[in-house]
Amino acid sequence: MFEKYRIAFSRNLDMVSFNGMLAELYGDVSGIVIEEPLPYELFKGHGTRFTQGEYASLVWRATNILREHLGIQKNERVAIITGNGIESIALTVGSMCAGAIAVPMNYLLKPKEIKHIVEDSGAKVLFTDPTVFESSIKDTSLLPTVEKWVMAGISGKAPSGFESFDELLSVSRDEVPEKINPDDTVGIFYTSGTTGFPKGACVTSRGLLSVQSKAAAILPLSKKDFGIFALPVAHIFGFAICILGSCAGAGGLIMRYFNPEKVLRYIEEYHATCLVGVPAMYAFILASQPERYDLTSLRLLGSSADAMPPEHVERMMELAARPGLIGKKKPLFAEAYGMVELTAMAAIKPAFRFFKWPPGCVGIPVPPVRTKVTDPSGRKVKRGEAGELLVKSPGVTSGYWNNPEATKQALFDGWLKTGDIVRKDWLGRIYFTDRAKDVIKCGGYSIFSVEVEEEILTNPEVEECAVIGIPHKKMGQVPLAVVSLKKGSKLSEEDIAAWCKENIASYKAPRLVRIIPIEEMPFGMTLKIMKKDLRERFRKEFGTLE
Repeated sequence: MFEKYRIAFSRNLDMVSFNGMLAELYGDVSGIVIEEPLPYELFKGHGTRFTQGEYASLVWRATNILREHLGIQKNERVAIITGNGIESIALTVGSMCAGAIAVPMNYLLKPKEIKHIVEDSGAKVLFTDPTVFESSIKDTSLLPTVEKWVMAGISGKAPSGFESFDELLSVSRDEVPEKINPDDTVGIFYTSGTTGFPKGACVTSRGLLSVQSKAAAILPLSKKDFGIFALPVAHIFGFAICILGSCAGAGGLIMRYFNPEKVLRYIEEYHATCLVGVPAMYAFILASQPERYDLTSLRLLGSSADAMPPEHVERMMELAARPGLIGKKKPLFAEAYGMVELTAMAAIKPAFRFFKWPPGCVGIPVPPVRTKVTDPSGRKVKRGEAGELLVKSPGVTSGYWNNPEATKQALFDGWLKTGDIVRKDWLGRIYFTDRAKDVIKCGGYSIFSVEVEEEILTNPEVEECAVIGIPHKKMGQVPLAVVSLKKGSKLSEEDIAAWCKENIASYKAPRLVRIIPIEEMPFGMTLKIMKKDLRERFRKEFGTLE
């Protein structure tokens, strides 16, 4: 139990010494389970369960493959785009331990996004697997700047033009590399591209480990815990959760792809105690008849990346509730606030049994995180007033890769301008209001899109909703509600507009409504609606209104 505190209070940890500590403290703990056995000769007959020591060995082998067989030098970038799995984590961490800079990419990215990231980062080596290559890349000519291609996920010889990860593993050494500087850039995690092509946020060992290790020390996690992990490892949220869980020695099953029915089945089968996901994942889970499964083993639930509807929190806690000495014993539900530029977590909001957080609150900062709320000129606003959230912590990115102008706009004296409009109360609790770019300026009023979306989602026939601004000559902008309805609903756009007029304050009620199928709602890699895509689509339709 005390191992996680040793990690949390270790000074100047880098990814090499961190991985070594995991092997030392939790080496015999059977921590990682995968859905199918690895196809590599080195792991023939191994099965699907790995100890932390075996995982550490895989990391060291990946490190030495990069150094000795692929000739990777310090600070060279290594692109990794594979499905979720133990090797995708090991390749990312192994690249970092080699002194290189890992560039993990989500397997759901489109070819033009992959091309942008590879060329922007300058990666000369790329790891992929057959499924991702065939669905997202298709031809090596898409990425002419890549000099060495490595195919993972196969047994034996690789296709022409590729090196085989299987064959490289068989000749690699399980040897601990030299330590690296904890403040060196070890990874570039690209943003979701909500305002154009994604930007690469640089992260360091100190940034990755400091806040996550402190959070692991705070949360009731230990090596007795076991989670179901369906988040994309290539996203900073998923990668940070891997680090957080490993700090406590917690084990978990890594899913190749998110599937709500499988998540429910795995919870019951493995008696899982932890589940972390984004709000949309929980929505899919709750729509998959979760009452058919025994979820009472769960004792810690977590969410981030978007606002979690309170009714979803309560429903999940009820499904996992079990008899206690005084009434039902429910799991702890912890929501986290974070973003790529913060190296994941900055604030946390645990849901306690006898305490309810105020609506809209995203929690309190996780030490050593500091926050302040400022007006457009950079001056602190009064308590309770809305302004932009600024954050300072070891996790704050050192800047955007190859983008000094964006870095200058986002960072000021060590403070990150998050672009989120929030307010703080006298207890230091943070309340999310909207993304700065999503605030709609209508006739002198500031309309916070999140508030309007929350109102519309109370309509029992609405499945998803996004509110965006459409240019207007006189008003500046007017709000448009883009809505997906629940199956069987007969509501028209006029019906929804009338409902909004009746239930939402007149100055912010959308008069424009468009209904689209849920399949057309543009979700990003964390299943957050990409309002940029909706703005592009509907501004073409509406133009500038008069």
